[in-house]
Amino acid sequence: MFALMNNVIDRCFFTVTFILGVQLPEFMQQYQQRLAGHLAEATSQLGQFEVIAQQHFDGSLTAMITRYKDNSESSIINTGELIERLSFRVDYLANHLAQINQTDYLDSVYQLIWHLDKQIATGTAEHFAMAIPLELNAIATGGTLAIGALLLKELTIFTVKRPFKTKKDKKDMVIESKP
Repeated sequence: MFALMNNVIDRCFFTVTFILGVQLPEFMQQYQQRLAGHLAEATSQLGQFEVIAQQHFDGSLTAMITRYKDNSESSIINTGELIERLSFRVDYLANHLAQINQTDYLDSVYQLIWHLDKQIATGTAEHFAMAIPLELNAIATGGTLAIGALLLKELTIFTVKRPFKTKKDKKDMVIESKP
């Protein structure tokens, strides 16, 4: 009976981890789309400041930011700081999008995991629409995650049971050796 329950639990565990693994490529795609949307919006806003820089600062956004930050009026200083942060954000988003748009799937997964923007990931997760992608990357990711998680579970159970099993085996050996 215990073996049957363990088998059912293993199958359920495998199925759930497989389904979660299959969703990773879809999450990556939706994350990239959200990231591209944030980049487009930030670029549009920065473009408006670049037009002003073109008209009054010979096209130099850096000169405009410096002039604004050197001003004695606090609202102008704050505007300069805002433009500077917006410029950094555009660069950050563009670099991040380029990193996760790798042609190699494993590199994209690595970049997504280690360089995840928490704000964008949270927004993606909140509006995530599950899909059943029938592509090799999704099936391979699901299978790899499911098999890896199942092996990790079995290894953990084996590691936990081993000290108790060893003590039981020693008791059995002592009992068998007594005449």
